[in-house]
Amino acid sequence: MKAVAVAVVAVALLGAVAAFGAVLSPESKEVRAEGCVEPGIEVQCLIVKDIKSGTLYNLFVKEPRPSIGDGIEFTAVPFDGMTYCMQGTAVVVTHWARRHSLKCVQSGTPEK
Repeated sequence: MKAVAVAVVAVALLGAVAAFGAVLSPESKEVRAEGCVEPGIEVQCLIVKDIKSGTLYNLFVKEPRPSIGDGIEFTAVPFDGMTYCMQGTAVVVTHWARRHSLKCVQSGTPEK
């Protein structure tokens, strides 16, 4: 049982290191998107579904991080590596800003 607990902690720490020591893909192409920030399934994971393309992004973003429920627009590059956030396309956010005109509802989708 103790070994299982140690393994779970190790995996969580590995995911945290991967999130903050993000490796950029060699063929990094800039991504621009906007949508509502939602919590991921895993702790500390943030996701945004782009309102134009419908693409779900897994955001790696340094402090200050957007809050759950914020409407944001962001610029990012693809993340190349393993992540414990198991949703969406992983990207490293290079810039983000709040979009006050984007009204988010509890489901995480923007209000029309």
